[in-house]
Amino acid sequence: MKKILSFICIITTLLIGCTDTKDISLSQSEKIEDFKYLYKVIEEGYPYLEVNKRVNNVDWLANKEKYLERIKNTKNDEEFISEMTSILSDLNNGHTHTINDESIYEFFKEIYTDSGEFDFLEDEKVVDRYKSIGTTSENNKSPIVKKDVTVKDVIKNKVGYMHLPQMYINEEDIKFDMEIIGEYINTLENHQALIIDIRGNSGGNDAYWRNIVKKLITEDITSTGYVLARYKNEVMINYYDKLGLSFQNINKLPKEVLENAPEEVTKDFNLFFESKLTIPSDKTSKFKGNIYLLVDDIVYSSAESFAIFCKQTGFATLIGERTGGDGGGVTPILFNLENSGLIVRMTTDMFLTGDGVCNEEFKTTPDYEVVDVKRRESIEDDKCIQKVLELEKIKGEI
Repeated sequence: MKKILSFICIITTLLIGCTDTKDISLSQSEKIEDFKYLYKVIEEGYPYLEVNKRVNNVDWLANKEKYLERIKNTKNDEEFISEMTSILSDLNNGHTHTINDESIYEFFKEIYTDSGEFDFLEDEKVVDRYKSIGTTSENNKSPIVKKDVTVKDVIKNKVGYMHLPQMYINEEDIKFDMEIIGEYINTLENHQALIIDIRGNSGGNDAYWRNIVKKLITEDITSTGYVLARYKNEVMINYYDKLGLSFQNINKLPKEVLENAPEEVTKDFNLFFESKLTIPSDKTSKFKGNIYLLVDDIVYSSAESFAIFCKQTGFATLIGERTGGDGGGVTPILFNLENSGLIVRMTTDMFLTGDGVCNEEFKTTPDYEVVDVKRRESIEDDKCIQKVLELEKIKGEI
């Protein structure tokens, strides 16, 4: 499965309280209806309510009356959208937020209109809402700013290096980067090590990193995880059904997985499926050296899925700091609020690693932790790269 567009959450967070809407004049009762609908979807379908309590000390459901009062006190649509955005931010999940910018709405509409997963994206009320909100992001055409992949030797003919600033979404962009990366991999036959740097990468499309793995492995590699669902709310049920997912009863979750899983798993979740990912080798790689993955706390979503895969399979040794989480699982859902036309994006499932650990709660811990993980132009000043050279017993510069 894939989790796409996680970097959208960063932009949305920056826009909290900054929307510039024309007043469509929702009544107080309409605002309350929309909030109660949102609350019900989260109460019945959101996977990380208990995790949020443990990690952030936020009991979101218990704040219902407080949130309701804030909604009642909004004087116009702009304040309502700002409050809804702020209330959702209390869930502390990068995949869960209001879409409160027209350019971001247009971006999602372009991606999903032909998929059939969401049938409301061109509803008149939704279109009018986002026309009234307008665009507040710097890029009026797209909220995504493309960043170039970097490939080079950090130690000539010994240590290769790839910097992957993001996991591109569409096939054309992925193909473009894979040509650059593939050509570079072909030069690594006699190299001792390869560094893959995903520091600062907040995700995109799993297909991006899977294509890189294919080019580096000589045999197929399989990893296993578990996707847990609260298959109770109509919004969630319709989404899962459209995706054609095949679930099992939560009681069939393996005992060894349950031993490490959060205590709420058997109480709050009712279905799961085993997520078994096999990446086939394309049989072209001649690289035989060690692979290192550099990570930081920005690594999230699809980039996090890559970190999980590397840690579980031993494909790469992780160096840096604990990651950001919410990798694995199903692409986040979109649903609309009937009165306002506002669209909400929400993470859909709890992903457990093969040994039952909740990724959103515990993230991925590197094999070697580094205090200063900042990426720097000089390899002498980059502590993560220096850790690789230390492990490889290599000294020198480009």
